[in-house]
Amino acid sequence: MPFQRQRPEIRLSRKQKKQAMKIVKSRTESAQKIERARMILLSCEGKGVSEIARILSTNRPKVDLTLNKVLEFGFESALADLPRSGRSRRITDDARQWITSLACQKPTQLGYPHEMWTHALLAQHARDNCCSAGYPALSNLGKSTVTKILAASDIHPHKIRYYLERRDPEFDAKMADVLVLYKEVEILREEGLAEGMDKIAVVSYDEKPGVQAIDTTAPDLPPEPGKHPCVSRDHEYKRLGTISVLAGIDLMSGYVHYRLEDRHRSCEFVQFLKAVNEHYSGVDRIRVLLDNHSAHISQETRKYLASVPNRFDFIFTPKHASWL
Repeated sequence: MPFQRQRPEIRLSRKQKKQAMKIVKSRTESAQKIERARMILLSCEGKGVSEIARILSTNRPKVDLTLNKVLEFGFESALADLPRSGRSRRITDDARQWITSLACQKPTQLGYPHEMWTHALLAQHARDNCCSAGYPALSNLGKSTVTKILAASDIHPHKIRYYLERRDPEFDAKMADVLVLYKEVEILREEGLAEGMDKIAVVSYDEKPGVQAIDTTAPDLPPEPGKHPCVSRDHEYKRLGTISVLAGIDLMSGYVHYRLEDRHRSCEFVQFLKAVNEHYSGVDRIRVLLDNHSAHISQETRKYLASVPNRFDFIFTPKHASWL
């Protein structure tokens, strides 16, 4: 009497068959996944377990296991390994929390000269202090385990991400003044309101102190075919000191006002204002957007502004927020 198949017939949808054939022809999929896809396709063609094992040069239990997984868990699950319970955790949740709390402290607080943790240093500290802290299981802790523990809590004590502390109690009001000013300029420029542009000038001002002035010690060599395709410059240079760049851009026209000064004090800032005042002799009012540098609010600056009443309007950015 011929052998009667006990296992139900495996049936795949057209999409699943197409996916299985794609896996079989793939050059990047794992050999295990390709083999399982071939087993499933051969079973759909009516081949028995023994015949499939013979065609693929494998054993019956492996074919049996794959086909049973298809019937029990579905086509997708049969192609991959089923999740396993794995080894129980050797490091308790309390010990993990202790490591995380260490990472949230600076090494200098614990007597180290380092400003920031490395995973190796943190692992060494945990090994040295785990017994006194009540976590002897951490005596063989490695830095890779520290990396996994910190990654689970999204803690990165070896990295720095900068932020800006809000220090100005009038931040919102000053922010509104700055944004309104830029919006007014945008409206005037888009609508081409020449009358408004003739009556008011808006200058965004800032300074860059301590800019290094350097010079070459040898002449530059021009490009020369076959030798060097670009200008060649000797790497050695000489320092000529430092300068301060004081600059402001006219937000209406894009014109840049600038001065190069040896220093940046109130007197240099006043000279900049005088030059701007002369440039806009036909304008009723000059609005200057600037930060909170001491030279901008000094007695000397206020004395000059008093000598040209109703000429300048200063709009200050919030303190510690020049980015605005």
